[in-house]
Amino acid sequence: MSIRTISSVKLILVAGTLLSGCTTTRQIVVDHPSTQASQFQPLQGFQSIDGDDYYVRLISEFDFKGDNVLKSGCTNMTPSYEKGDLSAALIYSVRNEALKFSREATGFLYQATTGKCNFTFDAKKLYLTPWIRLDSGRETMVDYNFYTNANSDVDVSSLVGDVNAAGNLLALTGVGMGVAIMGQVAGQWVKSNQQAEVTTPASHQSAKHSSESHSLPAATTYAGKTGTLNQTMFKVFDVAEGGFHLFGSDTKQLGELKIYPEILPSLLLKTTVDGIPDARDLSFEEIGYSPIKSAAGEINLQQLIEQSKHPAKPNLKPDWNNYPDVEGNCRKLKLVMKDLGFNKFDRNAVIYYFLAKNGDWNNYNITRQKTQSEEMRPKVIESYRSKNFANCLAPDDYVAMKSMGLPVNTQSDWDQMGEASHKKEQLFTPLKSIERQLVAVLNNSNKAEMEHQLFPLLSTEKNGDGSVLLQNHLGNFGLELLLNPPVAPAPTDASIAQVAPVVAAAPAPAAIPGEGVIVSARQLAQVFSGLLINELSCARPVPDSLGKSAGLLLFTTKEGSPRIKGGAMEFEFSGGKITRIAFQLSTYRDFEQDLLDRPEIGGCRIDPSFLAKLH
Repeated sequence: MSIRTISSVKLILVAGTLLSGCTTTRQIVVDHPSTQASQFQPLQGFQSIDGDDYYVRLISEFDFKGDNVLKSGCTNMTPSYEKGDLSAALIYSVRNEALKFSREATGFLYQATTGKCNFTFDAKKLYLTPWIRLDSGRETMVDYNFYTNANSDVDVSSLVGDVNAAGNLLALTGVGMGVAIMGQVAGQWVKSNQQAEVTTPASHQSAKHSSESHSLPAATTYAGKTGTLNQTMFKVFDVAEGGFHLFGSDTKQLGELKIYPEILPSLLLKTTVDGIPDARDLSFEEIGYSPIKSAAGEINLQQLIEQSKHPAKPNLKPDWNNYPDVEGNCRKLKLVMKDLGFNKFDRNAVIYYFLAKNGDWNNYNITRQKTQSEEMRPKVIESYRSKNFANCLAPDDYVAMKSMGLPVNTQSDWDQMGEASHKKEQLFTPLKSIERQLVAVLNNSNKAEMEHQLFPLLSTEKNGDGSVLLQNHLGNFGLELLLNPPVAPAPTDASIAQVAPVVAAAPAPAAIPGEGVIVSARQLAQVFSGLLINELSCARPVPDSLGKSAGLLLFTTKEGSPRIKGGAMEFEFSGGKITRIAFQLSTYRDFEQDLLDRPEIGGCRIDPSFLAKLH
């Protein structure tokens, strides 16, 4: 019996020793942060990274490494328990002095009470900042503070407990479960723990309080063609001391806390596969309905602009026919959009569709194909270019618009159009020179002066200066008689005959052949004078003239003219001289259709009413 009694005492002593050793202290430990850098490049089509290209925001996320680390031992039939509370938290302090932005947020929060399985661990995915334009966002600074508050005493009575109590106490959210704004919560937690430190009795030798603060490196940097995104990582460990670990501690990684930047080129527009915002196929009304989240709730973009307290708040409905008014409100809209934090892509997409209702804006962005098809003269093109909204938009703004697929003209586009227009104008210069001289002749009623004007203007290879090949495709209207009018009878007075001998005109063929006949300046002056020309159109290039320098103008005739109503006059020239003149119908070489297809060419526009007079 005595032996038995001794044996029982020995067993109780061993059990007591084991129970004493089972008293466990759990701590959450954060390792020093490490930084991992990743590169980002300029957007396609841009040579360098601009702070106006992107938006950036900071995100905190916890990567949980094992779902049994905290709960280990909870299914053990003889677990160790602790008395007292343990709290640990990592708290961010985020600030941007330029934007007067500051907030606090918790990276994670761990709280445990009596019993190893009675704890909560909160590590939600957090958006530490809203989207901020990159040039402002790189000024965002983040400090972190790690706090712990722990005490531990043995409470044998806590051995009795429900082993399943921990099943519903784990509060860990995974990636992408939403946004947690915990700045005020974290601030209150820190405040309460600081107060607890003050009121903790000094005699409580097992109480443990600790804190540490550090600053993190800048999340984003950029210069030239290279940008860097810095991701900071904290390894978080669960450390169990005492209990069965009589000679040390058991350390297990709980997870990894990450804080990283995310960049985006647009908040209002979809992006292409190349990452460039796509602003096509929208309207000002559509883009104005874009929802914007603010402290006061969600409103649309147009309301945000209209409710802005900015001193340069624009009028979104100016006088669209008043260029200075539209340009002035364009500048105001740009300033407000920039101060509201929008980058160059979103800003210029809104401005483009704001200006789309203005005619000067549409003229400025006329397509090169249209300038060519309508044969616009350099003066017209320059007048369009002069209203370039320079008080609102810089060349880089047009480049941004063009990169988003919007049909705008950059400086290089205008230079190319201007060069093409001047080159084409040079082709019309000889035609205009001949036209001016020929019209001056046709408007002269003095036959002798007409001859003097025509002589230096005409030339053929066969007969030289003062001659021209004359053709008639207008029909029989008495051209032969105009070339050789009847000769008046010679006077009978011999003395008069001796003073002014009559020189008979060269006989003309009975009919002008299809290939034409070479006539002199005098004969041509007789034709022009006899036609009794009334009105003249401007001269246009002959359609499909097969590389020859040829023009065509329309004319009407007065009453008594051998050619009723009028017709068309084609003239071919070379080296500043007219070599061929042909009377044509206005339908020659589809001339009338060409007038419909190209109302203006080479600065010449012929009104349809003029054409109607010839029919």
